[in-house]
Amino acid sequence: EPHLADSRHYAADPAFQALSESVEFGFMGALLDDLDMDTGVGNAVLRALEAFAQASSRPEIEHATIFFEGYSWGGQFSYHFTNWLPARAIGFITIKGGYHDTSPAGDSIYVPGYMFIGEFDLPYRIENLTGIFEAHRSLGARWILAVQPGAGHEYVDDRILLDEYFHTVIELRLPEMIPPDEPPVLLTIPEPDGWLGDRDTFLIGSWDCYNAAADSACWFVSRDVGVSWQEFVSEGAVTDTIPCPTAVEPGADELSGVSRIFQNYPNPFNPHTIISFAVDRPQHVTISVYDLTGHRVAVLADQMFGLGTHNADWDGRNTAGQAVSSGTYVVRMETEGYVEPQKIMLVR
Repeated sequence: EPHLADSRHYAADPAFQALSESVEFGFMGALLDDLDMDTGVGNAVLRALEAFAQASSRPEIEHATIFFEGYSWGGQFSYHFTNWLPARAIGFITIKGGYHDTSPAGDSIYVPGYMFIGEFDLPYRIENLTGIFEAHRSLGARWILAVQPGAGHEYVDDRILLDEYFHTVIELRLPEMIPPDEPPVLLTIPEPDGWLGDRDTFLIGSWDCYNAAADSACWFVSRDVGVSWQEFVSEGAVTDTIPCPTAVEPGADELSGVSRIFQNYPNPFNPHTIISFAVDRPQHVTISVYDLTGHRVAVLADQMFGLGTHNADWDGRNTAGQAVSSGTYVVRMETEGYVEPQKIMLVR
């Protein structure tokens, strides 16, 4: 019979190899002859890990926890495995599957998950994943639902978005010590430690200051993940956060009475990065990029902003739309009576 699914070639992809090596993970693809979820494919994964452990004399592989990323059927498997053995799942990404298990998710609500649907995908796929998300967010599911604008059943290939989520989740979920002879006990991220996002307005806010319905909002493991979601689902049309005058941004003073620029993320970057800044009252703000000779390369913002935290995106291009070379640049924030520079690094 012809094989129905073969993802083994991904294991030879240099980009995925580099991603895995950056966090000292293994990367596994599979050849499947049957796509029925009830044929034991989950057990097959565990048997494969056992075989790899024996062949490599690395016993910890047998008990490894797994981060799943899958498209279509692969996304469904990511979710099904997580529901089956949530203690072995660090996190999961499911991209545009259509037959996810709709039964209660149990402890898998504590496993961070990113769920993607396409705006113009088939209705049953949209309804399936949306229904699962909405049924479990009110129970505290650490999940994100993202609708890709203008898209159907194609793969989401925004590696900056996906890899940022991957890195953040494993950093927060893996314990400091990994035992060699038993599965590690993954850390649970407290729900109030996250950020929330409104699926209608695309506004995001910290747990303490979010002012819409939290039980139907997306839940983000960090503010930066929320910013990336906002950029993706709104196609850059929305860049604001819900004002939180009493909240302290990471690395910042209280917003009350303070305007400032924060370190960009990611940094180093290629080619996109997000520059966040806080405004202490409604006023005109200019965010510009300069090279080390003092020449202005690009203007990212030049307008009025209200109280709160905002974001500007730079795609590594100058004002003429040309890609600039690798190197250190300076982002400068200017307001009424305030100027602050921030060094950033572009690596191509």
